[in-house]
Amino acid sequence: MIELEDVPPLRGPRPAGAERVRRRAVRDRDLRPARRSLLTGLAAAGATAGLNALGVFPPARQAISSGFSLVGYYDIYPRCPSYARDHNCSPGCGPSYVCAWCCRTSGTYKGFHKSGVSDPGWYKLRPNQCYSGGYDGWLWAYAKKCGNCAKGVTWRCHDGWNKTKKGNWYKTICRKATACNN
Repeated sequence: MIELEDVPPLRGPRPAGAERVRRRAVRDRDLRPARRSLLTGLAAAGATAGLNALGVFPPARQAISSGFSLVGYYDIYPRCPSYARDHNCSPGCGPSYVCAWCCRTSGTYKGFHKSGVSDPGWYKLRPNQCYSGGYDGWLWAYAKKCGNCAKGVTWRCHDGWNKTKKGNWYKTICRKATACNN
């Protein structure tokens, strides 16, 4: 049976008569894995690769978060809102007018809707008007042939306004392809 006096303290002064513990420097040969550990790791990696090649594991899917922000400015919802679910390849993002000319063509926000900053007087954004007022745009995916995309396309749809020559504002959507599946 172990007595309390036989248990060395974790803190405090060293007990009388106790030997001083010396640490030795780590050498290169101490960092190498043991042969058995290396062979076990290689066998596990090989088995995993073989099972993956046979199709035992399902393909990985991208995780969908509750939303994400681009460059800390625009909040884009990761899924298509219900009002655009029945759209086909074109227009895709609806229900507002989908236009190519309302998208920025350069700069940090290339592929997003033009704004009063980029084109004063003719364009403005519709912040927080997508998906119950929390987002500035959304991702919309179509799983069939669409243009040059043989197996589907994913669009980023970004809300805004465009002004007519008569001075009337109408709702527009900038549509930018973010993924093309071939």
